Amino acid sequence: MQVIAPAFVLNFVGAVIDATTSQLFATIGMFMFLFGAMMIHALYNEENNRVAVIWSGLQKLGASVAVFIGILNGVFVPIAAGVALFDLFSVVLFFYYLKTLKSDASG
Repeated sequence: MQVIAPAFVLNFVGAVIDATTSQLFATIGMFMFLFGAMMIHALYNEENNRVAVIWSGLQKLGASVAVFIGILNGVFVPIAAGVALFDLFSVVLFFYYLKTLKSDASG
């Protein structure tokens, strides 16, 4: 949604909507889409893709921190915390999954 309709998402999180913010938000959305697709690819691949899981988790952690900073700086309204919390929950799931991969390799 962020790539296709950045103004809609920017409005939802209470950010200023202009050509620059829409372009930057769509660009960020494209990278989020790519990392998400990489994570899905890693999950459905038979080979161990720990590196993809680590970097996808770090991307989600960075996104979460960035949204919280945006809220603190008044760029986003507090409802945007839902987005940040979802990303943070994803980080927990990604690294829990990574832990299970390590356990399977050792056991």
